[in-house]
Amino acid sequence: MTDDRELGEDVLEVLLPLLKACTALQASEPTRLSHRGGGLRVVLDVQLADGPTVRVERVNEPAGSRSTARGGTPARRQRRRSALPPGG
Repeated sequence: MTDDRELGEDVLEVLLPLLKACTALQASEPTRLSHRGGGLRVVLDVQLADGPTVRVERVNEPAGSRSTARGGTPARRQRRRSALPPGG
């Protein structure tokens, strides 16, 4: 979204061919929405493309053992940060 329609169209001119050329993504056709002040607002759906199926063989560890990050203490799980600030 931009207040400068010309700049927005220039960005789309570069971005859309890149999205279409990327085999890992599939993108819908853009939908232009009205924007106060004459700017440009575009919405499109971008999703991961159905790729080839990858099969991974599972390695079973003996009962009671835990994977470690560097061979010492068990690896810690990192919390995922939310893209949105907490509500309040």
